[in-house]
Amino acid sequence: MFDGRRNTENSPQCLGYLLGNEVWVNHARDGQQILIPEGDTGQRLACLIGFGKAHKISKGDKCYWLVSHSRQVDHLLVELIDLLVSIRYAHPTMVQLEMILEPDGP
Repeated sequence: MFDGRRNTENSPQCLGYLLGNEVWVNHARDGQQILIPEGDTGQRLACLIGFGKAHKISKGDKCYWLVSHSRQVDHLLVELIDLLVSIRYAHPTMVQLEMILEPDGP
């Protein structure tokens, strides 16, 4: 589908992963578009950072939520990053451990 080339015009670049699925940025003359993989988590993220203005597109056999990158989106991303870092530093022991109980004896 996407070839992962560097930031050339109209050449998508992989930003990272969301639940094992690639998130892309597409560079175009009129700005950037963030392509978030389809799914419940992807939809929630796209609606959050896109202020409810994300729409679904198909690229090959995959579907993505498309969010146009703007100053408003960028400002929200910075605020979210700062908030998440603050939450992590406020409580450095926030680790969720799975409790596994042994079955009762014989």
